[in-house]
Order: sequence, then C-alpha cells, then structure tokens
Amino acid sequence: MMPQQNRRRKKRSALFAPLSFLIICTALVFGMSVFFRVSGIEVEGNSLYTGEEIIEASGIEEGDNLFFINRFTAISRIFSKLPYVEKAVINRSLPNKLVIVVTESRAIACVAAEDGTWAIDRGCKLLSRVTGDELRGLIRIEGLTPIAPEAGQIVAPGEAESPKVGYLAEILTQIDALGLRERITYIDISGISNPSFDYIGRFTVKLGANENTEYKFQCLLSAVDALSEGDRGTLDLSIDKRAHLT
Repeated sequence: MMPQQNRRRKKRSALFAPLSFLIICTALVFGMSVFFRVSGIEVEGNSLYTGEEIIEASGIEEGDNLFFINRFTAISRIFSKLPYVEKAVINRSLPNKLVIVVTESRAIACVAAEDGTWAIDRGCKLLSRVTGDELRGLIRIEGLTPIAPEAGQIVAPGEAESPKVGYLAEILTQIDALGLRERITYIDISGISNPSFDYIGRFTVKLGANENTEYKFQCLLSAVDALSEGDRGTLDLSIDKRAHLT
C-alpha cells in the first residue's frame, strides 16, 4: 500500500505544481493591473517644448498601467511629433510615477530646399523651416539640397548625394562639440572629397576626404593659435597630418 500511496501523492503533486504556478502568475498579473497605475508624469530636460506637449506626444495618460506601457512606442511618438527632441528616455518611478527625460536638438545650420530654408541639427535632422531673424547664427550649407523635406527626418538629397549627409554630420558634430558655430558662416560640401568652410572670416579651410575628422579639427585649432592675427588664406588639411597655409 505504501508504494501506491506514494505514487498517488506524486501524481497529485505533478498536477498541483503547474496549477499553483498558474494561479500565482494570474494573481501577480491581476495585482499589477489593479495597482501600479500611473498617477503622475514628470518631464525633465525640456526647454523648447512644454511638459504637457511632451506628455501628450507620448500618448501616455494617467491611469495607464506602469508596467504595461510600451516605452518604445511612446518614445517613437515623441520623435515623430516633436522634431526638436533628439533623445528620450522613459523611467518608472515606483509605485506610480513616470519620468520622461528628453535631450533637445539644437539648430546649428540651415539648408535650402524647394519649399524654403530648413534648420538642421548636428546629425542633419530637419527641424523646421526658418526665415528672417531665425537664420541668424546658423551655418549656411551649400552643395546639398533635401528632396521632399519633412520635419524630424534626416536630410535626404537622393541616393547619389547621400554620402554627403554622413560627412556633413561628422563636420557639424565637431563644430558643435568644440563650440565653433559662431566662427563659421558657411560649409560647402559640393565636392564630398574635399569640402570647405570659412573660419573666423580669415581662412578658407579644406578638409579633404571623410576620415580623421576629429583630428583635422584639432589641427585647425592648433594651426590658427600658432598664426599671427594678420595671417589670412587657405588652410589645407587634406594633404597630410598637418595644416598647410596658402
């Protein structure tokens, strides 16, 4: 009898274990759906957009479940509706709050298209159409024309011209990181093998091929520091690892 009783107990255990696990999971899901409701949403890092605009763009509402929110979808909505948002992160703050942390894009340059002039950020993302005083302080981009521009999208000049966009983004990133925007009025990227730009009204800088861009900018700064205030001309960074003044 003892072996039979043991077998019965093992059968009951085998039946009850999955059932118990299912009951526990159901209880947890039910508890999470009843509790952990969003009662507050905070926004950090914003200045161009209000907190209300960012929350509305995310599609998240108070009362939504904290754990069932699709953060990827919410962030995608923010990007599509608010082009000046460069990065967004959504963090849970238990028991019932969400914190949306954004990094906003800064207009650094402008590019002409058929429907007007567009401001772009350092990553060549189209931000908005700009006119008049809004153009002040923006670097003028020459040799690149967006096709069917749309706010929030990367400049798309056509397949043949697309390599220019990546190189321009490299250049703008260095300009932004080094705080050089006010020293440069235009960038001519007509020839991708050797784009050029003006620098402090005294030099035309030639960059050469799309390689070692960060190093070339360091060479530029070092060369200008070593020159006298009366020096003017062309600084060629395309020949070797030094800046050549003509």
